[in-house]
Amino acid sequence: MHSRFPHIFTPLKIRNMEMRNRIAISGHHAGWWIQDGMPSDEFAAYIEERAKGGVGLFVIGCTSPKPGSGWLENVSDAVIPRYQMCVDAAHRHGTPLVAQLCHPGLWPSRGIPLTLPVPSAKGIQPVPRHPAGKKEYTTAELEDMVESFGIAAGRCAAGGVDGVELHSHEWFLHSSILNPMWNVRTDKYGGSLENRMRFMVETLTAMRNAVGPDLVVGVRLKADDMEQRGNDADEMAKVIASLEAQKLVDYVLLTGGDARLHHGPMPRAENEWLPIVAEHKAKTTLPIFHAGRIMTAESAELALAEGAMDVVVMTKAHIAEPHFVKKVFENRMEDIRYCTRCLQGCHGKMELMSCVYNPLTSRELEWASTPAASVKKKIVIVGGGPAGCEAALTAAGRGHEVIVLERGTELGGQVLTGSNSPTRKPWRNIAEFYQRQAAKGVFQVRLQTEATAETVLAENPDAVIIATGSAPNRFCTGSRTTTTVHEAIEGALDHAKRVLILDREGFMRPWVVADRLTALGIEVVFVTPLLKLSPQAEGWTLDELLRTVGGYTVEGKDVSVPNPAHPEKRPPMTFQVGFEVGSWLEDNTVILRDVQRGTEITVSDIDGIVAAVGSSSVNDLADNLRGKVPELHVIGDAVAPANVENATYQGARLGREI
Repeated sequence: MHSRFPHIFTPLKIRNMEMRNRIAISGHHAGWWIQDGMPSDEFAAYIEERAKGGVGLFVIGCTSPKPGSGWLENVSDAVIPRYQMCVDAAHRHGTPLVAQLCHPGLWPSRGIPLTLPVPSAKGIQPVPRHPAGKKEYTTAELEDMVESFGIAAGRCAAGGVDGVELHSHEWFLHSSILNPMWNVRTDKYGGSLENRMRFMVETLTAMRNAVGPDLVVGVRLKADDMEQRGNDADEMAKVIASLEAQKLVDYVLLTGGDARLHHGPMPRAENEWLPIVAEHKAKTTLPIFHAGRIMTAESAELALAEGAMDVVVMTKAHIAEPHFVKKVFENRMEDIRYCTRCLQGCHGKMELMSCVYNPLTSRELEWASTPAASVKKKIVIVGGGPAGCEAALTAAGRGHEVIVLERGTELGGQVLTGSNSPTRKPWRNIAEFYQRQAAKGVFQVRLQTEATAETVLAENPDAVIIATGSAPNRFCTGSRTTTTVHEAIEGALDHAKRVLILDREGFMRPWVVADRLTALGIEVVFVTPLLKLSPQAEGWTLDELLRTVGGYTVEGKDVSVPNPAHPEKRPPMTFQVGFEVGSWLEDNTVILRDVQRGTEITVSDIDGIVAAVGSSSVNDLADNLRGKVPELHVIGDAVAPANVENATYQGARLGREI
């Protein structure tokens, strides 16, 4: 019995599968863990690192029993030894492994759209029209699909897994057929709830027959179709009750709806689906798993203690922190890298999935162990942003003496600026992790210290790392003074009535400003010369921001889901996409030019302009130290302005090599 988290560390046995704790990792996807359509060595290393970290269950996700999905595929016996490789990686450290099966289906064309239409420029060239391509499977094709799931489940069992899981969530095939908004069939698989369940029931029956009585069979469902307006919670409760009565499944994994609601981008509320999951839990004796924005051990413990669920699924938490459970068990909370829910490095680029501030994720095969330094060095790092802090942490972990010189009052660099708006506060998790590591003495920090060549040389270092970051460029328009993103976030325009944001970057920085200003009741006009709004922003996060600050409707209907994290009423933003700022006149009129046509429009009553127009590296100190120290390195934005993921990777790489 754990003194602080007794419910988390209570074992659970489901059939013959024994979980040492109540924390699980659900099925997810990364392009780099696929080799010839099957699990790669890198994926096995990814699993093993999280098993070493103590997780109670790992689910191999996104595996199709038919070819052509672009995911992992279970279509021949060649996959069996690859499953065994993954099973061995998990079992070596006491973690059971379940293999999920899923058919992607096709993006549904019926019902309310999954995402809001992103504002885009009106093109000057005709856009070619392509057919929607929605596949309506015949009855025979679905029957063949059922057989394929059974055969694939048999291969999973042959590979030594502890169980199999059917994925009937998001817009994937089984979920689409279950949803009355998407399923307009007139055969035995359409119409009544019983008929819409038939495909799932037949698939689960085939999977059970293939794996036998000893292995676990689970299903992943939505607690409520929510935005997709299909099955509500009452209907889903009937689905669960039917599966339980037919003894088809041993557990149910519930998530909170589709798309952004399931992936839980940063603006969403913590623990927001607990009430609806608890209602389902009260109506069944089946073990209930839940994946949905539970990010801390304290929240997980409370959810379990209150009986809202039996297992807490914390997948993104483990993308950020592979050893989450072990650190919780050892009461090392200060050592946990808490997920920010930015989705930038994981869901935002699944082919190259990593974590914005844990470079180990995706590099487990090469970086799972950190070699001790053969020669201990004294290292001075100038700059306490993510690049400098990650270099300090990694180098200190190898035995080097590390001193970080930071001119600000706390570590974090531009992360601190980027977290200074209502929906972006979790971004501060990055800075706070490094602050905790410094506070426990992993590396030395001298705050409010302006480093010069003289002060650095006075330390007599063996190596110097310049991580001084970058400074925002200022946009010029005639004689009037514009504001940088940093100045706006620090409050320079908090008393304005109407502000224009110019975005030439296409990423998140101007959205921090928009979030802050609209929350203060300030009207915002968002202008970008790019032909699509924020093309580099993660899709679900942008979708959530549009709903939070945009006042968007689709076909005149409000399609938002109330967000308890940010209930304030905001003035709607307006967007001018494909326009550049020409001039800002003394009467507060701004002239905008269409970048495709060259025509002009005017926007009136603009009290201030905030411009996100790139940054420039700050690295003069490197020039002053070159040739005066034994080793000199420049990393992060001081080399070239980029993003946090690039900065932390460079810091970790150098820390491992220096």
